[in-house]
Amino acid sequence: MTSPATAWMVTHLGAPTDALEIQAVEVGDPGANQVRIAVESFCLDFNDIDTIRGRYGLLKFEPPFVIGMAAAGTVEATGPGCEGLLGRRVVGTTAGVQGAYASVALLEGAMLQQLPSWLSAAEGVAMYFPYQVSYLALRVRGRIAPGDVVLVHAAAGGVGSAAVQLAKAFGATVIGTAGTDEKVEFCRSLGADFGVNYRAEDFVAVVDDVTNGRGVDVAFDTVGGAVTTDTFRAMAFNGRHLIIGFASGIEAEERPLPIQPSIYGNFDLVGICFAYVDSPRPARPFGMNFLSTAQGIEIWSRILQLARAGTIRPVIGRQIEFTDVPAGLEALERRETTGRTVVRMLPDGDRAGARRDSGDFAQHRART
Repeated sequence: MTSPATAWMVTHLGAPTDALEIQAVEVGDPGANQVRIAVESFCLDFNDIDTIRGRYGLLKFEPPFVIGMAAAGTVEATGPGCEGLLGRRVVGTTAGVQGAYASVALLEGAMLQQLPSWLSAAEGVAMYFPYQVSYLALRVRGRIAPGDVVLVHAAAGGVGSAAVQLAKAFGATVIGTAGTDEKVEFCRSLGADFGVNYRAEDFVAVVDDVTNGRGVDVAFDTVGGAVTTDTFRAMAFNGRHLIIGFASGIEAEERPLPIQPSIYGNFDLVGICFAYVDSPRPARPFGMNFLSTAQGIEIWSRILQLARAGTIRPVIGRQIEFTDVPAGLEALERRETTGRTVVRMLPDGDRAGARRDSGDFAQHRART
């Protein structure tokens, strides 16, 4: 049976404040290896803005469609292969990478992670993408080691704030860049050893000063564009420049990067693609390499261990109501936010199937 839901529908491509409209929708039954959840929380994301504006080349949807790539909540129905998850609290990626901005959503089983009792849905969804991407980038692909110097761009943002904390947990010295003095101080509060206001300072010069001209071992780059090419000059011998995102303009994702600087600079350009699949084998003939679901569960488990120990924490800059989504996206696009902007769904009486979070990270830390 389908499930009625309230959702933010993209009625046409354009600015979120113009293109989004709350509508009643029907969410279908979960297919094979899918679940349907009563959504308790979801995050706003730059990718969502690019999709709403129609400029994300890899995710071009024709309106109308419900926006949103990830959500957290309680499983209310399962498809074949996910029966054991019925009633569990989970967080994951939406089916077809759309549909999260709603009171009910379909999630892909391969990307699902369970939420422990001590972590709320808001905290879980705030950690889901930033920490898994950062762990994949820093530990798995970047091979970070104690004593490494790590440059984190956009370090006050949703993903960058996770990268700063993980890099410190792995024993690195961290240089974080941000666009205001206030955000630089925020980066330091997360553990960054050095902070750079890239609007007022040359981050390459700061790297040169901090490392005595050696350069950084790892660069965590979610920005792209000129920031990427400038970072080439900040890399150490045998450094790893992690290419994770293109916040400065998603169009750059479809343009080739120059590789000559890495040849003469003796550093690696390292691609990062966050996706878990049941079996990595079918994608291999097409030149694509993905982690398995089992590997993803192991990564999530290690992240939760660090969180439970208090080594890292979810970074929620703002919590907003469902009706405030367009304004929240506008603030995100204007770079006015820090950490993740999380949307709270209302409890039972107002949102069918949604319930209050049973976990709370801060209370758990206070008890331990």
